[in-house]
Amino acid sequence: MRTIQVLYRLQMTDSRLAEIDRMSATLDEGDALEAEINRLLSEAREMEGTIRKLRQELLDTELELNAAETKVRQMENRLASGAVRNPREVEHLQAELDELRRRKDHLEDRMLELMLQLEDSQQRLKATEAQLHERQATRQEVRERAQRLKAQLDQERTALLQERERLQAMVPAEVLWRYERLKARLGGIAVAKIEGNLCGGCRITVTAEVWRALRDPEGLPTCENCGRFLYAEEHYRAE
Repeated sequence: MRTIQVLYRLQMTDSRLAEIDRMSATLDEGDALEAEINRLLSEAREMEGTIRKLRQELLDTELELNAAETKVRQMENRLASGAVRNPREVEHLQAELDELRRRKDHLEDRMLELMLQLEDSQQRLKATEAQLHERQATRQEVRERAQRLKAQLDQERTALLQERERLQAMVPAEVLWRYERLKARLGGIAVAKIEGNLCGGCRITVTAEVWRALRDPEGLPTCENCGRFLYAEEHYRAE
């Protein structure tokens, strides 16, 4: 196998390794879902606290309403019995009774308001919990998928590193040094395919000297513009 062919295969190996590194670094392990789940958990806890407060206030209001109703009945019975004959005392009791009735009406309205708020909070909590369970299930699926993909990428990376070592051993040290320098300087691409009559790296027309080098078994064709090694697959298919 010609040195330029080995270099091209080394380039393909390095390009795939770089791609694997990028994929591994950007692998979706459910971080966005985790943040969403934490937000929903916080909302659910807040709603549960609101529901507890509403239930307690509803209970307190009901107890106060019951006490008010009892007192209203007692005062109504006292006024109706005729036991109170003093007009001033009757007037005072009637005023107190009217105030109790207004308080009773207010408590009844507040109880209705609390019951509506409680029902709404419970419905919202139920919807949030359903959304939370759905997000948790999706997060699990994403994590499992990420673990499978990571295992596949790690396995492929190990095989590629072994192939890279094999290919490096086939390249003269000086040529390998040039390859590594070019790769570092030119965005990771040291070997470019000739596409038509153009360098696949910088899109400049290749020279006649390059075509002569392609026919030379020992040749290492190089782009006169960007300095990349040049590879033309059709020249080596029969080899």
